[in-house]
Amino acid sequence: MKASEKNICQSCGMPMKNMTDFGTDSDGSINTEYCHYCYEEGEFTDKGISLEEKMAKNMNIAIKMGMSEVDAAKLASRTLPALRRWRKSNKAKQAEK
Repeated sequence: MKASEKNICQSCGMPMKNMTDFGTDSDGSINTEYCHYCYEEGEFTDKGISLEEKMAKNMNIAIKMGMSEVDAAKLASRTLPALRRWRKSNKAKQAEK
């Protein structure tokens, strides 16, 4: 794991500082790759969501937290495509072009 990935959800980019922030695997153990909003009991909570939909979802959350729409869009477009969950889908899209 890269240092920049340490304790950052590899689905949404949320910093995970407390044990309660981490998701769980199917056996109930802590999953250190994903937060509890994105991953519970070994499954993504938003199965089937596309990268673009996840970016829009994250932008809406950031805006509700007081971030400007422009800054929220920049953050989502810089952060999410580089996260482990989305890298494969990005490579597949690049290959289609």
